Parts: sequence; structure tokens; C-alpha cells
Amino acid sequence: MAEPTRPVPAYRLLLPEGWEEIPADRAGVDQLIRRTSDVFRAQHRPELDAEMRTMLEVAYRKMQQAKAFALYLQTSSATDSPLPMSIVASVVEGQFGGTLDRQVAQLRRDRGAEFLTDDRSIVRWEAPVSPRREVEGAAAHVVDYLIPIPGSGRRKALQFTTTIPVPTGVDIDVRPVVDGLVHLSDLLISTFTWEPHAA
Repeated sequence: MAEPTRPVPAYRLLLPEGWEEIPADRAGVDQLIRRTSDVFRAQHRPELDAEMRTMLEVAYRKMQQAKAFALYLQTSSATDSPLPMSIVASVVEGQFGGTLDRQVAQLRRDRGAEFLTDDRSIVRWEAPVSPRREVEGAAAHVVDYLIPIPGSGRRKALQFTTTIPVPTGVDIDVRPVVDGLVHLSDLLISTFTWEPHAA
């Protein structure tokens, strides 16, 4: 699968084993749906197939609404321990050509945004589980991260959006699983670094 063209300076992100970066377009998502469906059907896990399809369609809709260029998620080792989680990379800009400072201040005030790392380079906030009306029986927990792009004067930032599908109408407590995936997302994004010539 082709590697996405990044509209931002070069960066590094340490991905867990079996994870992949794919282009955030319809062709990339369709190919991934086919690949993961083949895996889950071979394992006789139709419920995981349906959950992954839901997650990918939700992620694709979010990508269409944003300036998304890459999608990160587990692919090749899905047969061992499938992780129903995806991360979308996109670019956000300050309003009216200004800095993102006001938007970040509002996120801190209204969404409880905090810094993810000690160097205060990554702003993080999350939304509680919210129903996805377009997908029956599905909800999603979303975690967002904002990282200023070097040389932009804080007018542009790289945003990572983690989407964790949450089944609704089930008798089991899914909160521990969601909490574990949120922790994994935080760990993954905390490995982010700009390439030396980009910083």
C-alpha cells in the first residue's frame, strides 16, 4: 500500500507491531476493509468484522470533514490480538489566519484539555462516549492531540484523532477495554517527534 504524502514537515511516530500508516482516502480505506474482513472471516469472527467496518467508516467520515492525510491502525497482526482503534492525522489552522492560541485556550476551558507530555508540546483532550447516529448500535470514544507545526508561528498544527468504537446495548462492561485503548493511544502519541531538520 502506498505511503501517504504528508503536507507537514517530516516526523516520526513509533507504531506498535502490526500497525500501518495508510493514505486517508477512499481507496486506502476500502482496501483496508477488504484485508481486515478477510482476516476476521477466516477466524470466524463476524462480530469483529462488523466492528472494524464500523470503525473504519466512522474514521473515513471524520477524514472527509478534516484535512486528513493519514490513517494509523493495526493491520497484519489482527489475528493475534485485534485492537479496535484507529488514529487519523490531519492539519488544522488558526481562525482567520491567526494563531491557534485562542482555540487551545477554549479547549482547555471547555474540554479540559491538558498537556500530554512534560515538555508541553502536545495538547490532549477527549470526548466521552457519544452515539453515532449514522451507525446503528455503535458509539465512539474520541481522543484528540494537537502539535504546533514548526515554522508556522503556531498558526498551523498537526492533529491526531483517535477513534475507539464502543458497542452499545451489550451486557458486559466495556469501560476497562476503552480505558486500556485510551492509554495505548496516549503512549503511542507520546512517541511523536519532529525530524531534526523540521524542528
